[in-house]
Amino acid sequence: MNTVDIHAVLQSYVRDGVLHDPAVMGLRGYTREELAARGFDACGDPAQICLYEDQRCFHRAGRAVQLGFKVFLEQGRLCANGLELGYQVRLAGVLRAVGKPALPGCRVLLRRNWRSGALLFDNGLALQFAANRRGAPRHYFVIHVEGHLPAPAGSDIDLRAASHAPLDALYASYAPEQLRQLSHRDHAPLQELIRVLS
Repeated sequence: MNTVDIHAVLQSYVRDGVLHDPAVMGLRGYTREELAARGFDACGDPAQICLYEDQRCFHRAGRAVQLGFKVFLEQGRLCANGLELGYQVRLAGVLRAVGKPALPGCRVLLRRNWRSGALLFDNGLALQFAANRRGAPRHYFVIHVEGHLPAPAGSDIDLRAASHAPLDALYASYAPEQLRQLSHRDHAPLQELIRVLS
């Protein structure tokens, strides 16, 4: 199990928009050769854009956190990376750990029933979350994280736009200050999110 706390990894994503340091994932670099040598599965055309995936294990409060790590290379150059987390890490804890002054600007996207949504940060990070599945909703959990580097000049592919467009279509959008208008809602995860972003 990796000795790094998953909160540290998620804080890095929120601050920087993408995980720049490959060593956090036990890699020497984000290259085709390194990813193949470390057992990542490749999907796509390496001459264009290629997705590399593998499983990783971190910890949080003494328990293991299994996650899927994804790396997108465009013509061999890092353009995005992300995590598939499932219902293991609470969103409010991650945002509190980053701290209000350090949080980049974001839009909040919410489903009409408030059970799921996304935070789209100004630095290109898309962070999807959902309320617990069993019992009454108590907390939002980080489900999926995808960070993007700006598309290079001359690139035909804008992964950031491609990632954000379906989220914009699925959810209603709120600026953090607009969330206060929803504070009367009797929904514990939504109230927790409003408090953290206020």
